[in-house]
Amino acid sequence: MARLFTRMMPGRVLTPLSQAAAAAAIGALLLAVATCGGDEETQSGSPTVTTTTAGGTRTATPGASVTPGGASPTDEPFNGARAPVEFGTGPRMNQAHLKTVRAAKHTTFDRFTLEFDIAPPGYKVEYVKLPILADPSGKEVAVDGTAFLQITIQGAVANYLAAGGPAYDGPNEVKPGLPNLVEAELNGDFEAVLSWVLGVNEEADFRVLMLESPARLVVDVGHP
Repeated sequence: MARLFTRMMPGRVLTPLSQAAAAAAIGALLLAVATCGGDEETQSGSPTVTTTTAGGTRTATPGASVTPGGASPTDEPFNGARAPVEFGTGPRMNQAHLKTVRAAKHTTFDRFTLEFDIAPPGYKVEYVKLPILADPSGKEVAVDGTAFLQITIQGAVANYLAAGGPAYDGPNEVKPGLPNLVEAELNGDFEAVLSWVLGVNEEADFRVLMLESPARLVVDVGHP
């Protein structure tokens, strides 16, 4: 270390004391550089993003992250499909409690977000035909739109709190009036199976994301 400092300051001879001071100074400088790098990594770090498509599941790069509010600082590229998307890890004791829902417009897609206290163990998202039926009553549910995406979530609850926990106090019907997403309706909450249906102006490609911190199930639907 002292030899490195000598090269940086040619023509100067260092005593053992000055060599020790130089080594300490360089060590402090390197520590400061390392600390700054850690702060940068923390600031630019992002939640784990699991993208599930008809072709399988992949973990996205940090560049595909979104903010807790459901909107991304810069819209990530949108790639989706129209085939059903299903993911499941089997039943578990703890149930995911729905905390809030929200919708947002992005450059090329509309986003519907369901936020939970913990991640639900399984879900299925698919286009369905009319009629849209409520679970468990079987009554027909009116939803605006010409095409409909059904979101069925296993191991999740809103108001049906058989296992206890906080009840969902948000809206059961959301009409955001976005370019494609016109309505979202809660149409099932029974025996730890939670379902929402999305009414869209036009059937389009969609994708499903499972985000962490907080746990969020996100459905993106492409613009017409």
